[in-house]
Amino acid sequence: MNLRRMQQRSHYVRVLQVFDGFLAAWEPAAAAALPHRGPWLRARSRRPFLEQDLRALGAQPGEPAVLPPIPSAAAAWGSVYVMEGSALGGTTISRSLAAAGLGPERGAAYFHGWGAATGRMWREVRELLEAELACPDALAQACDGARQTFDTLSALLERALHERAATA
Repeated sequence: MNLRRMQQRSHYVRVLQVFDGFLAAWEPAAAAALPHRGPWLRARSRRPFLEQDLRALGAQPGEPAVLPPIPSAAAAWGSVYVMEGSALGGTTISRSLAAAGLGPERGAAYFHGWGAATGRMWREVRELLEAELACPDALAQACDGARQTFDTLSALLERALHERAATA
């Protein structure tokens, strides 16, 4: 994502709508692939932040994306890795948005995310990944799931924003 373009309101709203549409499809798919982690996944959902941002900016929700299925629990953990990593990366984007006058209460809650708790939450995810992906086959499936998630989200953003993104 081009951080300079994200300071343009219409472009930024479109970014939020793409993430909202992605999460509208991804969250139920991840929960279905990890049924024993449903409550944990729901507690970490950042979609309410997107909904708050879109309301603050007077914008409509995104259209739910059509995603490829998540083929296994291990692949779902790889997908979780990407989405949780994006929360960590959101802290950098949040600083850029703050320079444009957008903060957690003014349309940038999604990228601000969990604020100071983000680092602790990332460490928790890494510990879970180590436990869940201990065998080489599970790790390989997780890597495939991570690549698929990253590539799918990148393609959605590229198509909506007309920006070329690197693929995993």
